Amino acid sequence: MEENSRIRIGKRIEELRLMKRYTKLKLAKLTNISSASITRMEAGRHSVGIDTLAKIAQVLGSTLEIVEDGKLRVEDGEWTSERERILTQLKNIRIEKNLRQRTFANMLGVACCNMSLIESAKRSTGSEVVAQIANLLNCRLEILTKHERNAMAVKKIKNCKKMSQAEIDFLKQNIKAPLSFLTAKLDRSEIDIKSNVQKLKLRIKQ
Repeated sequence: MEENSRIRIGKRIEELRLMKRYTKLKLAKLTNISSASITRMEAGRHSVGIDTLAKIAQVLGSTLEIVEDGKLRVEDGEWTSERERILTQLKNIRIEKNLRQRTFANMLGVACCNMSLIESAKRSTGSEVVAQIANLLNCRLEILTKHERNAMAVKKIKNCKKMSQAEIDFLKQNIKAPLSFLTAKLDRSEIDIKSNVQKLKLRIKQ
């Protein structure tokens, strides 16, 4: 069993803060978080939202990353926030492992509708929940410095998982439907849907 994620993340924040020679008060001012919250966070008594954690990581010269099988997972995509990037990566890992959203929601102990909101990054999600999702998928949520990130072997995700003919036919019939509808109906990542929609549009033009 992984060490409590709040404690692990809290220790990491303290380590990076001390490396920067920042006091808790300075980190609090730079992140617009109270020093009391920083103290509770570093002690593992407070789970912060993934947005807040990303902000802290950035101030400390680091980034939030998903490490899978000891390798940094890197995916191409246009992200509106760090929360969307991290949660999309985790959703894609779930799909690669052939775990349906409902099944995974049960494993996590949340309602399927809440799992859908989490994966689409439509609501604030605590770092502890994100760490639990990562743990269930046999990967980890990490805060990495630029040096650590550069030194780590990278697992680049380039190719989309091939769609079945039935999925392609469904996509052809619903090519103008909203992305959220298509991802829900096909239970696939946004990257898979966007890539295949582009391919189909090119075929139509030809």
